[in-house]
Amino acid sequence: MRTRIRVAAFAALLVLAGASTAFAQVAGGTVTGKVVFEASGQPVHGATVIIIGARRTTTTSDAGTFEIPNVPVGTFEVIAQREHFSAARKSVTVAAGQTVSLEFSLSIETVHENVTVTASASGTSTTFESFNAITSLDSVELAKNIGSSLSDALATAPGVSKRSFGPGSGRPIIRGFDGDRVLIMQDGIRTGDLSSQSGDHGISIDAAGLDRLEVVKGPATLLFGSNAIGGVVNAVSPQDAFRVSPFVGSLGGLTFDASSADAAFGANGSIQYGKGGWTIWAGGGSRRGGDYKTPDETIENSASRLQSGRVGFGYVGTKAFFSAGATVEDSRFGIPFAGLFHGRHDDNDASGAEEEAHEAEVDIASLRRDIRFDVGARNLSSSLFDTAKLTFAYTSYGHDELELEDGIESPGTEFSNNTATLRAEVEQKRRGRLTGRMGAEWFRRDFEATGGEALAPATVQNVLAGFVYEELDFDRFRLQFGGRVERTSYDVSARPESDDHDDHGHDEAPPVRDRAFTSLSGSVGVHHDLSSTSAFVVNLSGASRAPALEELYNFGPHVGNLAFEIGNPDLKTERTLGVDVSFRSRHQKAQGELNLFAYNISNFVFLELHDEEIDGLREAEFVQADARFMGFDASGSLDLHPRLHLHGGASYVRAQLTETSQFLPRIPAFTARLEVDIPIGGVKFGPEFVFTARQNNVYGAETSTPGSTVVNLGASYLLARGHATHVVAVKAYNLTNETYRLHTSFIKDLAAEMGRGVKITYSVKFF
Repeated sequence: MRTRIRVAAFAALLVLAGASTAFAQVAGGTVTGKVVFEASGQPVHGATVIIIGARRTTTTSDAGTFEIPNVPVGTFEVIAQREHFSAARKSVTVAAGQTVSLEFSLSIETVHENVTVTASASGTSTTFESFNAITSLDSVELAKNIGSSLSDALATAPGVSKRSFGPGSGRPIIRGFDGDRVLIMQDGIRTGDLSSQSGDHGISIDAAGLDRLEVVKGPATLLFGSNAIGGVVNAVSPQDAFRVSPFVGSLGGLTFDASSADAAFGANGSIQYGKGGWTIWAGGGSRRGGDYKTPDETIENSASRLQSGRVGFGYVGTKAFFSAGATVEDSRFGIPFAGLFHGRHDDNDASGAEEEAHEAEVDIASLRRDIRFDVGARNLSSSLFDTAKLTFAYTSYGHDELELEDGIESPGTEFSNNTATLRAEVEQKRRGRLTGRMGAEWFRRDFEATGGEALAPATVQNVLAGFVYEELDFDRFRLQFGGRVERTSYDVSARPESDDHDDHGHDEAPPVRDRAFTSLSGSVGVHHDLSSTSAFVVNLSGASRAPALEELYNFGPHVGNLAFEIGNPDLKTERTLGVDVSFRSRHQKAQGELNLFAYNISNFVFLELHDEEIDGLREAEFVQADARFMGFDASGSLDLHPRLHLHGGASYVRAQLTETSQFLPRIPAFTARLEVDIPIGGVKFGPEFVFTARQNNVYGAETSTPGSTVVNLGASYLLARGHATHVVAVKAYNLTNETYRLHTSFIKDLAAEMGRGVKITYSVKFF
């Protein structure tokens, strides 16, 4: 209780410190202008105008005009965009008390700016300016790859793979990192689900309802915590931009999609209305998919469904803002073949159990409800702070593992995972060459499980952290540096007396005890503009991760990870020393990025498999050893001809234990993608080739995975008007009906990936 009071007091002081400077005014300037379509000259409503490095964004009016007051004195680059349309950058010099006017013409280009809000010291920025390697997909790009999970929408992102136990349980893997090392957020706040805990747990976020999806590759621990040591996925909703930035009028959208190989259909919509500084929003959708078909068979019990809804309101004034919102997500999906393993550890008589288990089905039904409040001060033209913000979010998450046999449904294991987050952050006023952000965060997790796979006792996790993230600008050179200190504690209850895991053949569960860890992280980076169109970036990072609750306390049969897990309450803090090197280029007709990385990890936590089997599951113990991850990811676009555009990407990671050179499990194979765009009128069409190499770098008894070449054929039509953008996308996937498997799938030896099919999407954004 005292810890929470101290955190709340410190968070309030940060916000008050920012608000108290509002009266110490330092004159800035104003940037005004207009945004039109290049082809027609029509004014563009709902375009986003960003002053890079100045923390200033706005949305154009019905007449396509904009006005950004209180812009800091200095020289900045400004961009304007809406959906897939963008304009060339313009440089602006702002003087105290003066007004500068700009005009932008938007056009659809193969090469366009990508925006990010996830990992920047200066607020909304572009991926080219960022220090981290970031993939940012807008709603047009998301519409082409909508699927049953968030990871399907990231299918074309280099460095990102999919872990799954079937379609409904997909979760992104970043550069070979999975589980508690990859943080999933929605609008900058943890989702609070249990997808990191197990291979058969999923993420209940519908990509069709997002405005943008951002992936930060490499350690992002400074801003977001120790379980972002491998990277961050941030799902950005349509209303997020308007929590601190006012707009006038109506914005919204509708998306419909359907696909054949899994008999899926989805619909999603959203609306935001702003007037006089007030904003209200609402949205939601529904998605259903049936059992999917491979080239050889239909995978039973792979169907899924998801319903979601959200509402909220807020007010943005000249110097202050607040908002409140709520979200509900209700999902259910099947776990293919899970009944086979459930049958084994539920019935010690192996004879005939396998056939009986095939008839049993296991579903996961989840319900996530969250509320969120934001309050703060903005446009503080003082010598100290520019923006101060306090966010509180509470998530109630639970899911039941339901066992179905002979048409009878019975509850298996029930999970409850309630989380609370209080985050205070101040963004510094640019002082000379220095800008940055600092803050504090408190996070609490109440976890409890009951049933056959209640592997860990009830546990309360508390995290208290403070961070600083700074940038120094020397024109063509920028220097980034920062640090984070984080205290993680686990208050664990005794294992229930009714726990009968000993009956499964193991002598005794490890004793549980409270643990506490102090993690220190820091990084330094250099961003060098080699020219106006190319850059070189290098980052050195030292990051720490406290062991996860599951790694410390699990004990028992865990079908989701295909192992009888034995936790280790004596685990130490995991420490990573890494280097990331990036080469970036953004010419008018070409852009590209090559990222190289190497991470040495001390006390790396992993499941060490033993020869002994317990009820058909390999005994596995959480142990620690030094490990090394190294590899690259690359992406690029090229306009060879007005009628021929190329897009491509590739990624590779090699992960192994340092001392023994043993490869780690479920590391994705080398993957390369080439997409050909042939524009004719407003339509673009062309083939896509996805090549995956054979993965022979396996762990223990893990089987190797054959390589594959999957051929897709896509076509899209984009129609933009002053108040609406329409997108129609058709994709024929796996045209050759190739039987292929992903090395990162828990059921790859039992089921191949989806066979030949067609996906159709229609999306309209209105402004």
